[in-house]
Amino acid sequence: MKILLLFLLTLTALRSYSQTTDNYQIEITSKASASHSEFKIHLSKKGNTTKVVYFKRKQEDLKPTQQDSLEIQELVKNLNDFETRKQLTQIFEKYKSYEKDSLVISSNHPLLRISDALSKEKTLKVNDTDKNRIIIDGTSARIKVQHENGPAYELYAVSPRHDTHPLLYQFISSALALYRSNVEKPILNKNDTQGY
Repeated sequence: MKILLLFLLTLTALRSYSQTTDNYQIEITSKASASHSEFKIHLSKKGNTTKVVYFKRKQEDLKPTQQDSLEIQELVKNLNDFETRKQLTQIFEKYKSYEKDSLVISSNHPLLRISDALSKEKTLKVNDTDKNRIIIDGTSARIKVQHENGPAYELYAVSPRHDTHPLLYQFISSALALYRSNVEKPILNKNDTQGY
């Protein structure tokens, strides 16, 4: 009986410990096709330390190496192939240039409740009204989630709003409001973040 009780106490302690050390990273990339603007929010939670990094894409990208330039020329010849387009995108991603700024937030900050919930999402909930909406020149959002002990996965949303993708919208809005209220000269204003 004592062994069973000891086993249950150990299991309970391990379970509560594993829940408090849920380390993860969330990266949201938002692009607006009309204005060609792009920004990122990267939240990294490790134990009691959470860092939020904000990225604003610069207008000028870095120049590709000669080898990558030659590879781009070859890949452009076969844009009908999915793998070719994927390789081309990966090359272009390497040469994007960003300004960045960051904040460290406390372990009981309200933004963490939202990010904890978002980190557990496997599909973004979409309201029925969103399924019938027509979007011209909207924004696209890619959400990349990586838990410490699991594979990374990605979620996507088009023009997320409070009535279509409430959790994602709440995260983006709260993270940007936090940043703007804590930094004297923020690199991301509403014009840079498609109104968020």
